[in-house]
Amino acid sequence: MGQLDGKRIIVTGSASGMGAATVKAYAREGARVVAMDIDDEHGEAGARAAGVSYRHCDVASRDEVARAFDDAVSELGGLDVLAHPAGIERGAAAAEVGDDEWDAVFAVNVKGTVHTNQAAFGAMREGGGAIVNFGSRAGVEGSPGAGPYAAS
Repeated sequence: MGQLDGKRIIVTGSASGMGAATVKAYAREGARVVAMDIDDEHGEAGARAAGVSYRHCDVASRDEVARAFDDAVSELGGLDVLAHPAGIERGAAAAEVGDDEWDAVFAVNVKGTVHTNQAAFGAMREGGGAIVNFGSRAGVEGSPGAGPYAAS
């Protein structure tokens, strides 16, 4: 028996890094997991290896989040936890960062957090649950060339 037996969990950003590790850890502890990412090749492979389901989901798109979460919550029969490590890191020297870079980073890291948290809240409103948003030390300690990432 695992610590999370029967818990119904969605993990964003599951194709690599902290998201992939989170999927593996939750699955190992008995949770029922739906992994989500935009990198379908790595996301599907990681989900398959962990024995969990996978959905394509661009967290920057409110509509895509709504569809993916509706499908996942239906499959899981509810939602107990959202783990939201999805994020991107892009940047350049502060004097050279253009609007496209700012917009891309904020669409995923800020709007993506809003979209996923709202979708999860809708699914957990009646029964409760937990939302775990991941952050970065870069938000507290700046680093050269990472202005948009640190700000997000």
